[in-house]
Amino acid sequence: MNIWEKMLNLDRRWIFLLIGIVCIVPFFTPLGLAILPSSEVAGIYDYMEDLGPQSAIFVGFDYEPGTDAENQPMGIAILRHAFARNIPVFITAYQPLGQGLASMAIDVLTDETSDDYFEYVYWADWAEVREQGFTARADIEAAWIAAGHSLPENCRGWVFEGRDVAFLGYLPVFALAILGMTNSIISQYPQDVAGNFVEEMPMYQDHKSLRDVDLAVTIAGSSACQSWVTYGREKIGLPVAFGVTAVMATDYYIFIQSGQIIGQMGGLRGAAEYETLLMEGGYCKVPGTAFIGMDVQSIAHIFIILLVVVGNIAFFAGGLNKKSKLKGRR
Repeated sequence: MNIWEKMLNLDRRWIFLLIGIVCIVPFFTPLGLAILPSSEVAGIYDYMEDLGPQSAIFVGFDYEPGTDAENQPMGIAILRHAFARNIPVFITAYQPLGQGLASMAIDVLTDETSDDYFEYVYWADWAEVREQGFTARADIEAAWIAAGHSLPENCRGWVFEGRDVAFLGYLPVFALAILGMTNSIISQYPQDVAGNFVEEMPMYQDHKSLRDVDLAVTIAGSSACQSWVTYGREKIGLPVAFGVTAVMATDYYIFIQSGQIIGQMGGLRGAAEYETLLMEGGYCKVPGTAFIGMDVQSIAHIFIILLVVVGNIAFFAGGLNKKSKLKGRR
């Protein structure tokens, strides 16, 4: 039996083991394979670059744990970009479990043990600053520093609840919630998930409805995208961007071609592209989970292609060898 015949008879468990090793190793030793951002992902990033503390965006965690691997890195990347630029963010959820996933994303970005984290300042903690009448982002931060607060070395900045973020959470029949927010945000969300009154928040004073918001980014594993386009983009002209799973991405390219959305992140690749842009922009020092995941995915795909090629060579070479043996016997 020659080497090709041995390969054809190789126990499949060895192949499973090799694929497992190929998938596990890049998690511990990232390869850092180059990722070239696409125009649709760059469109979202560039739009965000033009926004600042005077602007506001909505980020919809419109998915459930089944698509967490693809969608969660997108939500974290968008929030990181917004927090770094002090862009006020209203966080909502189209699905019940999306609220929990949004909370987990905030926990990742405010984890003190990680690099480039943000220090979360709760609504009640900076009440004294509000009592002094400060509402502008720069004035709030200056007053906070004057009160004796300082940033740790590996901290990117402060996130003031009510000024930089309003965690509104989930509402049932969310399409109607979007429609209602085109007239008034507090008509749908009088309080945030912590029970704070949204009407008292400085960020609400400047952005009382979706008409006053500069962008809505829906991170979706469902039909939430169409609701944001129908009731946000088409009704009031709200700029909208998508973050969708890989299998959904092709369905929504038509919205890019028609100009109804400013851009789209498609699957793990789209999230990794946005993380690449964040690193290039100096918003983080280390790659996110999507960037590392693309290493795993790329190496696994290369390895599988290699197995297919070698398997075909073994099949034909082993077959030819058998034919030559049969001819010799005749």
